[in-house]
Amino acid sequence: MLDPQLIQRPAELILKELRGEQTEAEARELQDWLAADAEHRAFYERMTSAPGLQSRLQKFGVPDEGAAWQRFAEKHFPAPADSEGEKVKRMDYRWWAAAAVIVAAAAGIWLWKPGQEATKAPVAAVQRTILPATSKAVLTLADGTTIPLDSAGNQTFAQQGATASQHGGSLVYQPGGKEGALQYNTLRTPRGGQFRIALPDGSQVWLNAGSSLRFPVAFGPGARKVELTGEAYFEVRPDAAKPFTVAVDGKAEVAVLGTEFNINAYADEPAIRATLVKGSVAVTAAGQTRKLAPGQQAAISGGAPVVDARPDVEEALAWRNAVFYFRNADVKAVMRQLQRWYDVEVEYRGNVPDRRFDGEIQRDLPLQDVLDGLRVSGISFTIEGSKIIIQPL
Repeated sequence: MLDPQLIQRPAELILKELRGEQTEAEARELQDWLAADAEHRAFYERMTSAPGLQSRLQKFGVPDEGAAWQRFAEKHFPAPADSEGEKVKRMDYRWWAAAAVIVAAAAGIWLWKPGQEATKAPVAAVQRTILPATSKAVLTLADGTTIPLDSAGNQTFAQQGATASQHGGSLVYQPGGKEGALQYNTLRTPRGGQFRIALPDGSQVWLNAGSSLRFPVAFGPGARKVELTGEAYFEVRPDAAKPFTVAVDGKAEVAVLGTEFNINAYADEPAIRATLVKGSVAVTAAGQTRKLAPGQQAAISGGAPVVDARPDVEEALAWRNAVFYFRNADVKAVMRQLQRWYDVEVEYRGNVPDRRFDGEIQRDLPLQDVLDGLRVSGISFTIEGSKIIIQPL
């Protein structure tokens, strides 16, 4: 079996050939590598098999091979800037991620030992297909009643001051004109679930997996306030007379008038991160407040907010765009996302592999396909029931 650590350069050369960007020197280098070992030639044939590429790209939701290569190139191979050492260094990670994804796309070659037929079960076969998250949540009413919600649901129920209607993966609250003491509902998504809610004021909230939102069934005359754990994307309806505030896991507050932003506040992440898409927000923690402009991010880790004026906004919003986006992410950071999205446990045996990932993978794939894309980076994965076991090769 070819060593994953030694495959980066050949995979890069094959990618360049497929994209028509190979120089004469690179073509000779590839030919020398192919002539050195029959296994190299077999690797090349599997990677460049048109039927195999077409089938796998369709599985990844990209039926047009030509357009796929173009989009992939534009996304992952920007022109490096020699004056920016960090950017050039990051390109190395991107090249490896690109090679890894395409190697996986070429029929999962690392799943089989030399001499095995592709139709045989892979060494680390999955006992059952673990599918990605779906629209599901549990709504807890003010009186403690719980209502399961899923993608097939279609129901309407009245509460003091509002009417709630569920249609598939969305829950919509509409004010009923009846005032009284504020009553709070809580919408919780499990691991492996996500949901959208329209609040009584018309603001929209998308809850990521393993998150919760506590909110009043009807906003009163004062400020609008909700409470969040986990991760959510907000589109807040402007109302200058009623500021909108998000209390974040008892550790921070985000105050807005009308804007779009994302908050990641999972307990197992190293920091709370609020990323502003448009509008304006004020982030408060440890008695200090920082205002954000569009495209900025505030990080909170046990103290006052720290503002990043040039964060990777694409990374912060990737879940809303239905992709996993990894930027120099270590194994544990990757696994935390997979745990929440696929509702699985992760067990590390031995030392955690020292690997970094930089790239993106669609979130609508079965877990095995995502692991296939990561396995080529030199990490051993096995699945037992709903547990991923990770160990060095």
